[in-house]
Amino acid sequence: MAKNSILNLNLQELNSLLASWQRFVTNCAHTEEYIYEWLNDLDARRLIDEHLGKLSAKKSTKIEDKLKPLDEEFIDKTFEINECVWGSKNEEELGYNRQKHWYYYRMNQKVFDSEEGNFTKREMP
Repeated sequence: MAKNSILNLNLQELNSLLASWQRFVTNCAHTEEYIYEWLNDLDARRLIDEHLGKLSAKKSTKIEDKLKPLDEEFIDKTFEINECVWGSKNEEELGYNRQKHWYYYRMNQKVFDSEEGNFTKREMP
């Protein structure tokens, strides 16, 4: 497969992931109740990050400009938790961290309540 074909395929997948993230942030980030659905939607955000790393700086910046207001809206609809939503074993094995994978350390109240005792809210200094 030619390099341009691969890049076009990556852009198509990235655009699909962006649309998925937008739907989630707009429609579900504040109403989702189930941890497994939450995890699937957050994984879409991680895949976006992975695709961004494969793009030129110009294309990456263009996508990041679209992503920024969605991320801000997600942050407004959620709160930080102390734990990684994927658990400490996955966090360690997959190298997740709060700086790079910030979305894996956020949750809405409904998911938090449904997972009673599994997560704790992060105290802000």
